[in-house]
Amino acid sequence: MKRKPVFSFVLLLVSLSAWSQAEESQLVEIQCAIKSIDRTKIHPRSSDPTFQSTISPTSQSMSTNWGGYVAATDLNGTSGNDTVTYVAGSWVVPTLAATPDDTYCAIWVGIDGYNSDTVEQIGTSHNWNSGSQNNYAWFEMYPNGSFEISGFPVDNGDVISARVGYKGNDTFKLVIINHTKGVTTTIPTSNTMAANASRSCAEWIVEAPFSGSILPLSDFQKVTFNYCSAIINGVSGTINDGQWMNDEITLADSNGTVEAQPIALLKNGSCFQIAWEAEN
Repeated sequence: MKRKPVFSFVLLLVSLSAWSQAEESQLVEIQCAIKSIDRTKIHPRSSDPTFQSTISPTSQSMSTNWGGYVAATDLNGTSGNDTVTYVAGSWVVPTLAATPDDTYCAIWVGIDGYNSDTVEQIGTSHNWNSGSQNNYAWFEMYPNGSFEISGFPVDNGDVISARVGYKGNDTFKLVIINHTKGVTTTIPTSNTMAANASRSCAEWIVEAPFSGSILPLSDFQKVTFNYCSAIINGVSGTINDGQWMNDEITLADSNGTVEAQPIALLKNGSCFQIAWEAEN
């Protein structure tokens, strides 16, 4: 059992913006089916990101499948376990640019994966398949499998927010909200147990999904993460809070060709953009 203090989810919501709070008072909770995604099919997965070896309080690194930001007390992974209790963020469902081949993209917030073998994550996928865009919501408690949140609406231009909170007793609370449609759903806790979760870092990520190998990245043009917040060691803050370290991650292939490039933090560290550069 984890030993760090457990914060109520009501307290965790304090870190969300007034805009989100106002919207949430009008949300309708909907029940969605949880549909397993076959591991032989296309799904988000945190394969081992390749990061630089030198870490400073504010660093820049490269990964072959992640682009975005990570916050942690210790990016090297030598300490910092059991410190992260909450992460949240918001984005707009992108309209993909047409490509001649099939491409794939996942946008998510989560805990772990940067310097650990576990990830607790929830978000949306945006794939270009057979000449049209396919969107859906999903979550994953890696290394367990991915699940589609069937029945949750995800349309181009929708404002989405998501959060992952640690409730104690090896249990997480995963919530996704569609502010445009006015609905929210909470993943059943029977699907969110993780006895081996490190809780060592918080992430806001655009990912090139993995299915046998890293897949071509959808041309999402530009994604803006907004209202990014975390609670680490009991401190509520944004990505670049002075109580922890942060890493700006550029998504690039094994040859160093940049596929997605984060842009500098805005709004006191609560916002950033990431721009598409290439498929792979």
